[in-house]
Formats: sequence, C-alpha cells, structure tokens
Amino acid sequence: MVQETKGQLAVRRASSSSDLVVLSMTFMTFFAMSGVYFLVSYFAGDEFAASDQQIGTIAGGLLAAFIGSLVVFVSVLLLGMFMVRMQRQVMLGNALQVEYSDYAWLREWANQVAADLEMPRVEIFVTQDPVINAYAFGYIKPYTIVLHSGSIRYLTHDELKVVVVHEMGHIKFGHTHASVYISPFLVVPVINVIGTWIAGFWQRRTELTCDRLALMYMADSELVKEALIKVHIGPDVAKAMNETARQWLQYNAERPMNRLAQTFSTHPFLVRRLSHIDRWKSYVEPSANAVAAAASDAPQ
Repeated sequence: MVQETKGQLAVRRASSSSDLVVLSMTFMTFFAMSGVYFLVSYFAGDEFAASDQQIGTIAGGLLAAFIGSLVVFVSVLLLGMFMVRMQRQVMLGNALQVEYSDYAWLREWANQVAADLEMPRVEIFVTQDPVINAYAFGYIKPYTIVLHSGSIRYLTHDELKVVVVHEMGHIKFGHTHASVYISPFLVVPVINVIGTWIAGFWQRRTELTCDRLALMYMADSELVKEALIKVHIGPDVAKAMNETARQWLQYNAERPMNRLAQTFSTHPFLVRRLSHIDRWKSYVEPSANAVAAAASDAPQ
C-alpha cells in the first residue's frame, strides 16, 4: 500500500464534498433566478403585446429572448476571463514577482509546497498596500497569488507561509475557477444584489476549507490562528486577543443579528475561523491527554 505524502494527506483532510454541493446549489439558484428574470422581462416588455397572443409568436419570442440572454452571459463570461488575464498583466508591470527576485526563500518554499500539493506552480507577486491581505486568481496556468506589502512587513515567515498555503488552497480546490463562472451572474441588474448574497454562502465555506488546508499542511494550530488574528485585527493589537476577548466575540457571533450580518460577508467572522481551527486541530496535533499518557509511559 502506497503511503500518502504530507501534501496528499493535507489535501484529503481539508477537502469537503459539501463545498461542491453548495456550489452546485448556488449555480442552480442562479440559473433559476436568471430564467425568472428573463421571463419577467419578456412578458413585461413591448414584445408581449396584445397581437402576440398566438402561441407560436410567444414561443418564438421566448426563444429569441433566451438566445439573447445566452449571448449576453457568454459575452460577460469571456470579458471576465479577459479581465482576469489583464489583472495578471497589470501585476507583471507594477509588482515584484517573487520568482525573479532576491526574495529566494519564499520562491523556493512555495515551489516545494506546490509540488507537495500536486498542483501547478504559482506566480507570487508583492504589491504596495499597507493592509495585511492576499488573494489568488486564475483559471488556467499561470495561476497567481498576490501578497500585499503589509503582509510581508507584519507577518513572520511562518505566518506568511500560512497565508500562502491558504491562497494555494483556492487554486488547488478550484475556487478561482468557479469564481470566474459565477461572475456573470453578479453583474446582471437585480440578480446581482441577491446573487452576491447567495454566492457568499459558498465563498465563506471556501475560506474555511483553505484554513483547514493551512492547518493540515503547517500542522500548527496556534500558528494558523495567530496569522488569522493578524490579518483580521492588525499586528499592533494581535497579542491583545486574549481568551476574554475571544469569548466575547464568540458570544456575539452566536446572536441572531450577528449571524445575519455574517451572511453579507465573503469571509466568515474571525471568531468562527478560530473555532473552526480548534475543532480540526486534533487531526494534526496530539491531545493534552495523549501527550501526558506518552510522558507517563516513557522510561525514567
């Protein structure tokens, strides 16, 4: 039996089939909304006049409306794909590309991680922005990760590794692909308002999935949580996030209005991400009882 590598094990433990279920439901909802939208637009428009009551005329009009909507959808999709490629070109002209710089440790480490996760090598760019943040995009090679300069400045090397593995997860699990196909639904009037809210349910799940990948690969829950805390509240007060502050966040996060507020965000609340890491850390870290038992069994 072939033993799993570190990367294979991390990917298997982090992946979730329910993410695909939620994504499928999201697309089905989008298509249903789009169908209702174009039907309402047709019957409310000038095309549905009194002289158009004949079934053949209505069917022909609906077919024309459907074809027109399909053309618009494909056009927006192709435009979105083009803009993603242009986004990379902008980075090539304005940002530091780690692969061709003296920032060698990150380049070499990232290449090793990509190989471990059995995914294509990624381009990593650093752009000037004091806010700690990072994002990934791409639907074909080369895939791209962008790090804000604030991330380089305020995160330790290990914390930066957590962020990079998290972003690699978006590429590995196909989140960047799906985002491209979701985008046309988010530009149609009326649908975009509801569509953005619906897409958030899948987007928040992807963030938790990538957090899990960072945990499984780095095998250090405290490190992952420290990185998340810095990203959310900044480096200056990150150490002030004590247990009392976290319990207060947890208490508020469970209240109905806070649960509702989270549905308008693309990312889960910080305290939910921290709790998620705590629930999954047993996969990579021995429990305190197991450590104590091992210590007691050790020869004196």
